[in-house]
Amino acid sequence: MGFMEGTMSRLRLSSANRRASIVAAARTVFACYGLEGARTQQIAKAAGISEALLFQHFASKTHLYRAVLRDVIVDQNRTFRAFGAVEPSTDGLLEMVLRTVRHAMLGPRASNSESMRIVVGSLAADGHYARLVYRRSLRLAAPSLSRALDAAAAEGGLVGRPIAVANAVAFLEHVGTMLMIARSHARPVVTYGGDDIVLMRDAIAFCARGIGIDPDRVDRFVESLNA
Repeated sequence: MGFMEGTMSRLRLSSANRRASIVAAARTVFACYGLEGARTQQIAKAAGISEALLFQHFASKTHLYRAVLRDVIVDQNRTFRAFGAVEPSTDGLLEMVLRTVRHAMLGPRASNSESMRIVVGSLAADGHYARLVYRRSLRLAAPSLSRALDAAAAEGGLVGRPIAVANAVAFLEHVGTMLMIARSHARPVVTYGGDDIVLMRDAIAFCARGIGIDPDRVDRFVESLNA
């Protein structure tokens, strides 16, 4: 590789890294202020650059917002792939709840911890960012959860009034998100009872019973964890 080629390669890498840092800063600003309320000056300041340099990488605020949304999609897809598939059954439904809670228990070590912090910020702002995340989450999670619920019902693994699939997805998301965020601070924000094993078992039991899994099946499942 010649001198000019090597120089251009380093410049391209620097440009790619710069764009990534701008998008990362923009995610936080857009979550706090929404598309209309966010200002490019705020984004540039958060990225540690001038507004002029920001516009060298993105032609407009709308172009930058689209880049942020693409980043959100990539992040969500990565998280759902990491969760993996489960068999449509009562056991599969319990495994789905377990994976959700275990992921949330990671707190700041979770792969999507930053994204979920931004979602919470968006919920307190105009909600646009959070709305996108939750709509995609429903589309991604609903088919497998619906199959698992149907199979569990056929096995006699569910009790009580059936819960709407959209609500089951949302409630699992809510518990997982808040548990993750609450564990993302050096100083505890929520005073939970018991150690991490107790917390995990209680969260799983709460979610599993909430979506209608037979309490006896739930109790046997949680007691088997780390036994």
